[in-house]
Amino acid sequence: MKKTWILGLIILSILFLGGCSTEKNTQQKMGQDIFLQVTDDAGRSVTIKNKPQRIVCLSPSFFTLVEAVDGKLVGRASSNVGNIPDALVNVPEVGFSYNVDTERIIALNPDGIIALEGQHNNLVKLFEANNIPVLLLNVKTYDEVKSKIHLFGQIFSQTEKSKVLEEKLDAQIKDIVEKTPYENKKIVILHASAKNVTVELEHSIAGSVAKILGFTNVAAKEILTEKADKMPYSLEDLVKYNPDVIFITSMGTMESVESRLQKDVKGNPAWGALPAVQNGRVFVLPEQLFLVNPGIQYPDAVRYMAKTVYPEVFANE
Repeated sequence: MKKTWILGLIILSILFLGGCSTEKNTQQKMGQDIFLQVTDDAGRSVTIKNKPQRIVCLSPSFFTLVEAVDGKLVGRASSNVGNIPDALVNVPEVGFSYNVDTERIIALNPDGIIALEGQHNNLVKLFEANNIPVLLLNVKTYDEVKSKIHLFGQIFSQTEKSKVLEEKLDAQIKDIVEKTPYENKKIVILHASAKNVTVELEHSIAGSVAKILGFTNVAAKEILTEKADKMPYSLEDLVKYNPDVIFITSMGTMESVESRLQKDVKGNPAWGALPAVQNGRVFVLPEQLFLVNPGIQYPDAVRYMAKTVYPEVFANE
């Protein structure tokens, strides 16, 4: 029953397109001189008067979505995680997403900037002072991915291509969900970095994938805000949750992450006593699908998680 409901949500999301950044979009009509009016994910109303010709993208999370609708960039963030789409490899770099070079960006004379909400908010005033429209966008959940495909289809005048792509992704994910047994698996997702260990919620990439598959994220009931993607880690809570499966995402070098896990998690005898640990149901998720948003590879992320839990079902894939 619940699985049918999940499939229904995927189909209905075609109509609603998840993210707020596309629900209130209006494109240029006859007699109007505004190309696009957008409410971005920071709740800002952004007016794009003319079709952008020189766009700079400040986060790798958007790269595959831009390429998928044949979008062109004059500048992009640097990245050492995941693969840069072929069409964007030679685009001038403006520094890593967490420390972009604003002077270099402005020197590219952009007429639009795609930025990451929560990371680049403090740069908006500077860019707007230079008459550069800025869109602050989120792209973690599947609905957010689809809403950005729709939005980029508008920005790059590729609405038909974006529509076809959305339908293709829906069909691929629906196929995976239908193959996945529904057993109401209880899961927890740990995120490990060199600094700390946290627990990922449903608004994270892995959390969104788990929700699509019908897994129950037992930490979700502790959610602090609607769009919270992480919460503090507690081994006591992990023991209380007693998940069937534990997923681990990471950011940083293998050595630093393993050191942190050993210190905060694995070194405690209570960790070894967890049934999920004793039964070999702890899985590390790859960075290229679960750290940087997988974009049009979202079905690959869904398939990967499903296959780790049910390898026998996806043995031939």
